[in-house]
Amino acid sequence: MEPTATTTGRSGARSCVSLTFDREMSTAEVEGLKRSLGARTALQVPAPVGAGYARARQIGFRKSCRPEVGALMSVLAAAVPTGGRILELGTGVGVGLAWIVHGLRSRADVDVVSVEIDPRKSALASGAGWPDRVTLVVGDAKEVVPSLGEFDLIFLDVPGQLKAALLDGAITALRPGGQLLMDDMNPYWGKGRTRLPLDGDEPGRVLEDSRVTCALLQYASGMILAARLPDEEPSGN
Repeated sequence: MEPTATTTGRSGARSCVSLTFDREMSTAEVEGLKRSLGARTALQVPAPVGAGYARARQIGFRKSCRPEVGALMSVLAAAVPTGGRILELGTGVGVGLAWIVHGLRSRADVDVVSVEIDPRKSALASGAGWPDRVTLVVGDAKEVVPSLGEFDLIFLDVPGQLKAALLDGAITALRPGGQLLMDDMNPYWGKGRTRLPLDGDEPGRVLEDSRVTCALLQYASGMILAARLPDEEPSGN
């Protein structure tokens, strides 16, 4: 169980603190924790997500998405249209995937594909008991994505510069109106303001891609949310 508490200090500044517990807490316990910390909010993860964090601790994997990022993924997944498709690049041990499935609840009309290059992590994630519409793929996302078709939502959750290598393929795979979420973007804040264009090997270059419109979400690990724009129609003579 990993609640996230947002606290306000004497100066009025707000800070975000993630706390990890070895058991699921009741609503009353979470509310008591909030009061004791003077916190405004606390995020309690669903049990399947907590199991994912437990798998991560089991193998010492520290790259799972933060609860705040996962909660946003749940909201975006819930908004996917009927008959839609979701793609996750970087399954890890299944934490992000669990957040996606949590957002879908009992929906059976949305296909979810998650790609992981590490067979060990994918095997660990596959034992979590996913719904039938979830497919786990082992392979290099750069090679696999072009064969997977189009998606309404893509979660690009791979380490560091690998995001840059997968960015073009991810945008290409988005349907018009589809959304792309990238986390762990704090290292790239401000680069678009200090020099243009961004280096080609930086995932932050999505801010300049004419195929999407973007928003910077400056909380948790730092995120960029992008939406695919309609393809421009060729102008007539």
